[in-house]
Amino acid sequence: RVHVPGPVSDPARVIGLFDIFALSSDSEQFPLSLVEAMAAGLPVVAPAVGDIADMVSEANAEFIAPPGNEEELRMALVQLAVSKDLRREVGEANRAKAVAQFDEAKMVATYRRLYASAMGLEL
Repeated sequence: RVHVPGPVSDPARVIGLFDIFALSSDSEQFPLSLVEAMAAGLPVVAPAVGDIADMVSEANAEFIAPPGNEEELRMALVQLAVSKDLRREVGEANRAKAVAQFDEAKMVATYRRLYASAMGLEL
């Protein structure tokens, strides 16, 4: 089954109900929806646009397709759809990476250090 929920007022409340996070964008930079999906422990299927390929865990890399390659997106979806163990493994790796690299407090602290350093300020 495929559910296309459309706009959701509080996606954090429902994203954990999904089995796979699929993104089909032609253009992205650093999609927050991807970070939310990773934090929820989901495997990701998406095209390699913007920062997506660098954002996902190493375990998830094979499910990132070249831009415009619908067949590879389809094959990645099928591979994940048929294996609950694979979904869990990839999702756990994504969650670990999201916690380690995309935690909001850590990101804010990193930006503060970066800007302070660029301005020659000490924190």
